Amino acid sequence: MYERIKTMNIVRKWEFALTVLLIAIIVSIIVIAANKENTFHTFSGRIVFVSSAAIDQEIYLMTDNNSDIVNLTNTSHSNTAPAWSPDGHQIAFASNRDDNWEIYTMNADGSNQINLTNNSANESDPWWSPDGNKIVFDSNQGGNYEIYTMSSNGSGVTRLTNNSAADIFPRWSSDGSKITFSSNRDGDNEVYIMDTDGSNQVRLTNSPGNDIDASISPDGEKIVFMSDRTDDYEIYTMNIDGTDVINLTDSPSSWDDYPSWSPDGKKIIFSSYRNDNFDIYTMDADGKNLTRLTYQYLLEVYPRWTQ
Repeated sequence: MYERIKTMNIVRKWEFALTVLLIAIIVSIIVIAANKENTFHTFSGRIVFVSSAAIDQEIYLMTDNNSDIVNLTNTSHSNTAPAWSPDGHQIAFASNRDDNWEIYTMNADGSNQINLTNNSANESDPWWSPDGNKIVFDSNQGGNYEIYTMSSNGSGVTRLTNNSAADIFPRWSSDGSKITFSSNRDGDNEVYIMDTDGSNQVRLTNSPGNDIDASISPDGEKIVFMSDRTDDYEIYTMNIDGTDVINLTDSPSSWDDYPSWSPDGKKIIFSSYRNDNFDIYTMDADGKNLTRLTYQYLLEVYPRWTQ
């Protein structure tokens, strides 16, 4: 009898162990599936962004989902502020590989990297005109940062702003008629809009914080920008005339920056410091349906989206 009870106890122990093992396997499968779901969010088109494992920053390309991430610049210097050409064939960006910040272009696969500015000043934040013939950028070649344009081959540099303040983050509208930018000419950085020849400069925001990186929606009706008017940076939208300002992210525990529009204007892509890391996120144009795209333990910022 004792041997029988002993045998039954051993069988029960094995049954219990097998049950625990089975539960562990099921939980692992669920976790793996969940991680896979979280890691690979499908989107339409291509996204470039800036990532850094150390001091130097590189520009990466992400296509269809973030399982296919390619380093486009791959230098020993920093590369940042990528911007798609309207046809999606080229990328303009800023790099300090020549010891100062210059504007470069490259093909969408990272080939044929060309220095367009090639001077002793610092240039950054390039943005293409909708016809692809020109690039707007900021530069301190005149002493302080001003807004300039040039042909897409680097010729014909033209200065658009001229004051003692810093004018930065220029962005061309989709219809080619306007350029938004930020300036601290009235104190802190505010969003301005002007005609593409530099005329009719109008201030759109008036907040106690810094309002920067403003771009006009593809339909020309809204502007998205980042602001630290609530101490932490959040993503906002407003009408093209500066009215109806809305905080889309409204997350005091995070840091949300570098927004831009999806090609169809239905979504906004941006970088955010959540979960102890800067990653790339998207949300609907009204702030709903927040979706995380990257899950790397690296700094990932400056996302730009094209078809």
